[in-house]
Amino acid sequence: LAYMAPMTVFSTYGVAAQTTHGMVPAAYIVALLAMLFTAYSYGKMVKAYPVAGSAYTYTQKTISPHLGFLVGWTVLMDYLFLPMINFLLSGIFLSAAFPSVPSWIWIILFIAMITGINILGIRMTAKVNGVLVLFQFLVTVIFVALAVKGITNGMGLGTLFSVLPCYNQDVSFSFVLAGASILCLSFLGFDAVTTLSEETIEPKKTVPRAIFLVTFIGGALFTFVSYITQVVYPDFTSFKVVDSAAFEIAQYIGGALFASLFLAGMITSTIASGMSSHA
Repeated sequence: LAYMAPMTVFSTYGVAAQTTHGMVPAAYIVALLAMLFTAYSYGKMVKAYPVAGSAYTYTQKTISPHLGFLVGWTVLMDYLFLPMINFLLSGIFLSAAFPSVPSWIWIILFIAMITGINILGIRMTAKVNGVLVLFQFLVTVIFVALAVKGITNGMGLGTLFSVLPCYNQDVSFSFVLAGASILCLSFLGFDAVTTLSEETIEPKKTVPRAIFLVTFIGGALFTFVSYITQVVYPDFTSFKVVDSAAFEIAQYIGGALFASLFLAGMITSTIASGMSSHA
């Protein structure tokens, strides 16, 4: 869950809202269905090959060492790109809050901190990530509570129940599919559980269950939070900066104080995800 980062739903929200024309929850449902099939498949492979290597090992053992080699390098690119995305996001959100500090300074600080924690070992990484995930859930709960309060007071659509975020006859389903292809990024990380098969007690039983749970919990959370966000702020064309649209929404529903807490949550999210992919 730390790798996926529960608050990643906010990282891509602005881009996804504009791509789907205001149907982000529908796009998440489509992405979740695809990912559950993938998670189930990973679970089957873990039972057959409960060793480190994930997709690299599975392809190497079942099809060909040569194809396994190619898959291994492709997976390695994922583990290179994801920390980069997290460091970039931390720079984007902190620069939005502190415009006078260049984003590259924040990025270098995060790289140094995350590398230091990982050097201390997997137990330390797991403990730190446990705390960071709990904090993200707390911020998300407060965000949802403030959004619900705003909706009941007339903000956004003015009602908690609307089909528009999930079904709108004026919006082509192709926009939803386009959004789903972007939102698959939110699920990156559920498969990383398999890389720790050799560090896990009873991996044949534990890891498949963990993969499926991580995918389902993450997808359900993303769908619910994006639905509430869409209802409280339906105008997806008015974002000042699309990349940090969620920060604008946080200010809109909770003022400067909550915006600061939300920013801390986003930074926590990038630290947790960056730490896991780094590990």
